[in-house]
Formats: sequence, C-alpha cells, structure tokens
Amino acid sequence: METQEPRPYTGVRIIDLTRDLGSYCTRLFADLGAEVIRVEPPQGRSDRLRPPLVAGVDAAMHGGIPYAFLNLNKKAVRVDTTTQAGRVVLADLIGAAQVVVHEPEATDIALSDVLAVPGARVVTSVSYFGLTGPYAAFAGCDLVAQALGGIAWLSGEPNKAPLKLAGDQSVFVTSLYAAAATALALWDLEKSGTGHILDVSAHEAIAHSLQNALQVYDLEGQVMSRGGEGVRDATEAAFACKDGYVFLAAPLSLSVSWNALLTWMKDEGFDGVNRLLEDDWKDRPTRATAAKKAEFRPLFERFVANKTKSELSAEALKRKLVMAPVSRIADLQADPQLLFRRFFHKVAMPGLGKDVAFPGAPYRLSEPLWRVDRPAPRLDDDAAPVGVGVAR
Repeated sequence: METQEPRPYTGVRIIDLTRDLGSYCTRLFADLGAEVIRVEPPQGRSDRLRPPLVAGVDAAMHGGIPYAFLNLNKKAVRVDTTTQAGRVVLADLIGAAQVVVHEPEATDIALSDVLAVPGARVVTSVSYFGLTGPYAAFAGCDLVAQALGGIAWLSGEPNKAPLKLAGDQSVFVTSLYAAAATALALWDLEKSGTGHILDVSAHEAIAHSLQNALQVYDLEGQVMSRGGEGVRDATEAAFACKDGYVFLAAPLSLSVSWNALLTWMKDEGFDGVNRLLEDDWKDRPTRATAAKKAEFRPLFERFVANKTKSELSAEALKRKLVMAPVSRIADLQADPQLLFRRFFHKVAMPGLGKDVAFPGAPYRLSEPLWRVDRPAPRLDDDAAPVGVGVAR
C-alpha cells in the first residue's frame, strides 16, 4: 500500500469565518493538510452564489465557479447562532481549533465572540481597512482596495485613467499576507503556547505590493506612475498579431533584443526595417515620444500580421528577442509550459457529475505535500440540521 508524506498542517483545525478576503488564505492551509471548517448560517453563505455559475447546476447546493475553487479541501458546518444550541456548537468548534480566520463583513459572528472562547489560539482578522483607524468602519470591495491601495494608479497606459487589475487581486494579495502571518503566529503558538490576534488590512496589503514603487521612491526619490519609473520606449507594448496579441520589449537599452528584431526583419525582407535603421531610431528620448509610438505600432503590426502567437514566441526564443504571447484565460489549459509542469488537476464536481480541471499548487515543493483531497463542500440540509453543527 502506498504511503503518503506527512503534511505540514495535519492535525491543525482552522475555523473559516470568511467569504472574500480570507477565503484563499484558509484554502492554502487546507491544501497542506489542515482541517478547515467553514461555519455557515443555516441557508449557507452568500459566496456560494458568486458568479459565474454553472448552467444546470444547483448553485445554492454546490456553489459557483469561484466558490468551487476557493473552497477545495474544506469542510462545512451550518450553525444557527441565533439559538443557544447553535452558540454552544460554535464555541465548541472554536475551542477545539488552533486557528480562527475571521472576516467581519462575511459573518454575523462578532470577533468579540470568537475571542471570548477560552484557550490559546491564533485569531486572524481580515478586513478591507483593519480593526482600527478612520476607515475601519468603511465598506470595501476589490475596486476600492486597488484604488486606495495604489495599484490601480500604477496600472494602465500613461495619460489614461487608472486601471483595475482583473481577477479580484486584492482578495488574493490579502489572503497571501494573512496566510504568511498566520503561519508565523501558529509556529509560535506551537512553540510557546502563546495565542495571537492578527489584524490584516487589504488596504495595507495592496499598498505593500506596489511592484517596486516603494523601492524606487526610497532609492531615487521618484514617484512611479502608469508606464513605470521611466519613460517607455515605442517598442514596449502589446501588439496585435494573427491570432491575438504579443508583448514586445526591444528598447535600445536591451540592445540584444533590438538588434534581434532588426535582423529578423532583414532576414524576411521586410521593407519597414529600413525606416528603423535611420538615425532618429538611435536616440532614446526620441523613441519614447508619442510620435514614435504612433509610427512603430502599425509598422510592427504589419510585420507580424500573418504570424501566430506561438510562431512569434518560438522565433523570439531562437533569436533572443524579448517577446511573449498575451494569453487569454481560454488559452491557459493548452499552454505548453503549464502542461509540462502538470499545473492543472482534475477534481470531482458532484454537481456536474464529472471531473473539472482546476489550477494546481501555486508553488513546487521538493516533497509531494500539496494535494486536493475533496471538492468544495456542498450545502445539504439533511447533513446539517439548523442549530446543530455537523462537519463533513
């Protein structure tokens, strides 16, 4: 019989009182062996209905696609905390846990009720603006967190409006910070027996994750904006090709890339290369002007108009040209790098009656400690009667 490696958080129980900001945090622990139990009201938590939903699937029972991803490997229990019996169940669950991750906006269970349960444990509060300060009572969302945190200011094109990053980035950034802090506090709890209360703010997590903006200001006294810390060269952008877009970077400062592009154009007899060989294309400040950008785009897009992203990427690698495909979500399951790394994993989806491919581990460990043991918990009225907690 095949034996499995012991996992880092086997034997650790985590009570999950999250919906948005902390849901990926608890999933990270569940993937490494922790018993993560979602505590939900009798009707279930609203994140089960977050779109996109799957056509023909009972979303209230099985959840939508975001719910399915963020809650793999977790268990669930429905507790009616408006009853005395439910409050006893909740206290028992918390009392047997080493960690509680609490998101104030996600639950009617107050942080004070969690802290009132006797025992030493790690209690991580995850919110948009933290537990204290002038914004503490403000409502938040991903757009607000990205705007006030500063990442939207750095995203998009120069001289255009700030751009919100796709994919609920504040949720994942905040969860990563919360997970790292919780792991450190849990280690100390196990070593010293001392409990910890952690206050994780999405606003601060985003503000601490602004590419290298803080370092640029600290070292050079320069405030970064859309377009980076310097003036962007005409070649540094996404350009249309036969089946989508590629990102190119061939400024003079990357002479290998720029020379490779010119050589490629010469090899194919592209007439536009003669323009790029003229003296004004040898001046860095000139290449960053709007006029040069407006001239380069149609010239380069004419060169790549009949070439696919995969053809361009393969040729760029051979020629040491800095260029990469701009992938759509639909492209990723056929991406050769991700396929080689076996990034996607099939997970049983009871609501669909079939296995579905999900993203795998966000890291590669030397031992096989990460795995998916179970799909996201479904809502089953018979399995968890109102007022009584049943983990499954």
